[in-house]
Order: sequence, then C-alpha cells, then structure tokens
Amino acid sequence: MKKLALVLIFILTLPNKAFSCLLLNVDIGSSINDASKVFEFLEGYQEEMYGEQYSAKYTAPAMDYCEGSNLESSDVEVIVYKSKIVGINILSWDPEIKNEVFEFTNNFVGPLEVEMKKESWLGTKDMSIGSIIIVYSKFKLHGEIQESLEITKSEFFDYTLGELVLDAG
Repeated sequence: MKKLALVLIFILTLPNKAFSCLLLNVDIGSSINDASKVFEFLEGYQEEMYGEQYSAKYTAPAMDYCEGSNLESSDVEVIVYKSKIVGINILSWDPEIKNEVFEFTNNFVGPLEVEMKKESWLGTKDMSIGSIIIVYSKFKLHGEIQESLEITKSEFFDYTLGELVLDAG
C-alpha cells in the first residue's frame, strides 16, 4: 500500500516540477537525437566510436539543466549506449555542501525519509517504479560524504556501470 501511495505521488507531482527540470524530461531509452534537444553536448556523440561493447558517459553541471533546483555543486551524467540514453545520474562533488542531491530528489522525484538527511545516515533508497530504476545513495568516498541519484531502466542497467562505461566529456 505504501508503494502504491509513493507511485501516485510520483505520478501526480513529477510532471509539474519536471517542466522546470529539463534533465527529468529525457526518457531513459530515448534516442540521442531527441535527447540532444535538451543536452546539446550529446550532438558530438558518434556510435561507431564505442561499438557494441562500450557506453559513453557525458558529464555537465546539473544546475544548467534544472532551473529552480539547488544543484549548484552537482553534476549530471548522461550515459549513452548504441545511440540511446541508458542512464542519467546526478552526483554531488563538494562534500562541504550537505544534502544537495537529497533535497533535489525529495523536491523533484519523490519523498525521502527525514532521517536520511542526517550526516550519520549512509545507504541507498530504492524508489524504482516498474522497469524504471531510481536509486538515491549517500556514501563515503575517500572519507567524505557524497550523494547520487541514478535513473535507468532494468533493460539498460548493465550498460551504466563498470569499466565498459567510457568518459566522453
């Protein structure tokens, strides 16, 4: 029942907030041509450079693609495989700025528990709906707390991690 309520909240609130946040308007699985209307840096993507085996990961300042958000110290990663968007991640990069991705997720994607905002809380929150995988994480990296929001689909999950994802810029 709780999951159904979360799905309803997500469906009812996301469209209104997403219009001001262009990065949430790009569907996972959409073509590179459609996605490049939002992410202009994708115009340089060349599928033949990556072949059947590799994905390309592009990184840009998240605030450039989400008007009215608090993502001033976070990046958006867009992962492309065979000319399709297979993942969109938001990552904090300044450990001095606390809960930036938490606030974004809570305001634009769906509700998170208040205790997750505490500095002592580390872990993940699965907010997936059907085949859409949505995971908020708070973790330590080199002794510093970092946050991430990862969005993909189950069919593309394997193309979003590991050494087969190459940094494209």
